[in-house]
Amino acid sequence: MKKFLYGLFFILLSRNSFANNTNTEDLTDLSIEELMSVEMISASRLGQNASDAPSSVSVVTASDIRTFGWRTLADALNAMRGLFTSNDRSYSYVGVRGFSQNDFNSRILMMIDGQRMNENIYDGGYIAQEFMLDMDLIERIEFIPGSGSTIYGANAFLGLVNVVTKKGHALGGAQAAAEIGSFDAYKGRASYGKTLASGADVLVSASHFDSAGVANLYLPKFDSPETNNGIAHNLDGEVADRLFGKFQYKGYTLSGGYVGRTKQVPTAAFGQIFNTKPSFLSDQQFFANLKYQEQISPKTALMMKGFFQQYDYHSDNLYAGDSGSILNHDQSQGQWLGGEAQLTSTAFQRQRWVAGIEYQYDLTQQNRTTDLNPYDVRFASLRSGHRVEVYAQDDIQLAEAWVLSAGARFDYHHLIKNVQFNPRFGLIWSATANTTYKLLYSSTFRAPNISELDSNIYYFGVNPTLSEELIKSYEGIVEWHPANNTKVIGSLFFNDINHVLVDDPTGETGLLGNFGCYHVYGAEWEAEKRWDTGRLMKASYTYSFMANEDQLGVRLLSSPEHVFKLHYAEPLFNNYAKIGVENIFIGDRNSSKSEFAEAYDLINLNLTSDKFVKGLDLSLGVYNLLDNQYQVISGPMNVVATNGREFRVKAVLGF
Repeated sequence: MKKFLYGLFFILLSRNSFANNTNTEDLTDLSIEELMSVEMISASRLGQNASDAPSSVSVVTASDIRTFGWRTLADALNAMRGLFTSNDRSYSYVGVRGFSQNDFNSRILMMIDGQRMNENIYDGGYIAQEFMLDMDLIERIEFIPGSGSTIYGANAFLGLVNVVTKKGHALGGAQAAAEIGSFDAYKGRASYGKTLASGADVLVSASHFDSAGVANLYLPKFDSPETNNGIAHNLDGEVADRLFGKFQYKGYTLSGGYVGRTKQVPTAAFGQIFNTKPSFLSDQQFFANLKYQEQISPKTALMMKGFFQQYDYHSDNLYAGDSGSILNHDQSQGQWLGGEAQLTSTAFQRQRWVAGIEYQYDLTQQNRTTDLNPYDVRFASLRSGHRVEVYAQDDIQLAEAWVLSAGARFDYHHLIKNVQFNPRFGLIWSATANTTYKLLYSSTFRAPNISELDSNIYYFGVNPTLSEELIKSYEGIVEWHPANNTKVIGSLFFNDINHVLVDDPTGETGLLGNFGCYHVYGAEWEAEKRWDTGRLMKASYTYSFMANEDQLGVRLLSSPEHVFKLHYAEPLFNNYAKIGVENIFIGDRNSSKSEFAEAYDLINLNLTSDKFVKGLDLSLGVYNLLDNQYQVISGPMNVVATNGREFRVKAVLGF
């Protein structure tokens, strides 16, 4: 508590040295109609309104993030329709419509302002403290299920998450934030954003996060006197540092970011010695992106960009050896660069089309595993290569109420043998001014990453014949937007997923192979209403049955059938404060260890007010209000308990 009070005292003192500016956020307190008319970067690269896109778009805004107190991108995704997240005390994972493999989110394309963030070692798209951005820098988060996003290719296998950052003018000057939470967690952030007299917009930010974690974490599978009765002591800490900057002038946008995160690992997940140090992992990620956009004619726009990115990972863990413990060091490094050119046009009558080419050169893809005592290089690999993608899409106005959306993409990827061709079709019928029907089809692929191609956790061999995973998605959608800021959406979907990379189900080799074949049958709905007073009510439900066709159609492991979410926000005391309550229900899940993660109901509460002191925004969050000791499926497919009730107090001062 002292750290928070000192931070709050500091930013209150700092306030006296600067003139106050009113902070404005582009999407704060928008109505349903205004939200539906916001152009979605990710829907089809055409920048369509959400209601017109050939997809089922889900959006949360900066106002929602503040109202419900979401601390990380994982928290926000867990609140969105059809998604659910878990954390195995190493990383956080997101599942989509019943599919969850704890695969570092390699089957979901993660983007910041339209720039791919999945790294080139594990194809990981990171969403918790390992994510690049602070939540206070986010203007909105867009999610597109797989059937609406596959024009983006490889990692948009199950869907696409695009995080749109705020512009500098949304901050309106300097901003400082301090927060404190359960398990000795604290965070500080300093940011500056402004639109300059020249018209240039600038945003810079830096932050530090630190948490001691659970001091004495109980893990039932280690409950014996030889392993400290299942107690991992002081092995759950986490530290993260972030930098982000964005500069926009005329048609140019220069952006870059860095995140460095270290996490202690208490679970001894891959045979490590339990309750010993060192046991940690560390991730660092960096990106720089220069984008240029120009309206080259009244009906045609050009976009070009270039980027450079880097990912570094290392971990140290102790294993039992014949003559004592062995210190093992894992290390990975990836570097890649590339660019994209894209044309968007309405030059042809009753058509809106986009065409583009993307290129990525994987400069370095390196994995290395070494025992340090005694010294032994267990595994080492080094790769590099090219990726080239060509795509096009045309939205054709067949009649006043009918639109045909047709697109295709060719992919050359150096980690697979075959050039990939994937089409996409959508038929959109605006039956009335308020009701739209959509029929969608798409296909895409996911290439094996170098970790899957070159290594396994037991170091005894790899399968040289791995090929791409394949998916075909079918979806029917109805959207109803009556008056009075109300939105109702319903959909039926089917996914045919083949050649999924899984361990040999016969147990004969223990090697990874393209053995998985799944069918996903599902339905979902969402209803939302926003009042002019600031009240919000939103509910969603997703039913999905993920059948493992290799095992006679039984439900896939780690796959919940039922996901229900309810969000309610209400201004209090004549708008002096605002309360946000969310209720998230996740159905039961099975584990490959013959264990069972029961269904759970998670209730979070967040109270905010910006009325106490001008420019000061205060919030109090209670997470897992009922202290439900719910369980998640961890990476090695074991059941792991979560933390229980948590608190956070936060202060943000703009000056």
